[in-house]
Amino acid sequence: MMNDNFNNSGILTLGEVSNIIMMDSIPAVKKWLISKNIRINKFSKANYVYEIEVLCEIDKQLALNLKWKNPNQWKEMYKCIAKNSAIYELVLMQIGEEIVHKPLYKVKTRGSKDEKLLNELLSI
Repeated sequence: MMNDNFNNSGILTLGEVSNIIMMDSIPAVKKWLISKNIRINKFSKANYVYEIEVLCEIDKQLALNLKWKNPNQWKEMYKCIAKNSAIYELVLMQIGEEIVHKPLYKVKTRGSKDEKLLNELLSI
């Protein structure tokens, strides 16, 4: 849900946050942001927040719902629908979960010397 209409600075006005979280009232938006420990920053005369913080808060509830419904596969399911890897990893860190990294390559050894080195590296 990265806002394509936004200026790519990574910040949102409170009006833009109200559109994302579907709240009409700016005081209600401020209350929601404070309840989620998202700091409201002031630049010039405008209030803004960081887009990544808002998106992580929204996704955090989705991840927790998936965890409740599918305790064995929720991380893989959430990874499929997360907006990007940064949000995926931040949400997992925020809810106290380890990030699942799958290896990109399978290592093949060419002999006993390589096998010994690989086993030493894997034991670190």
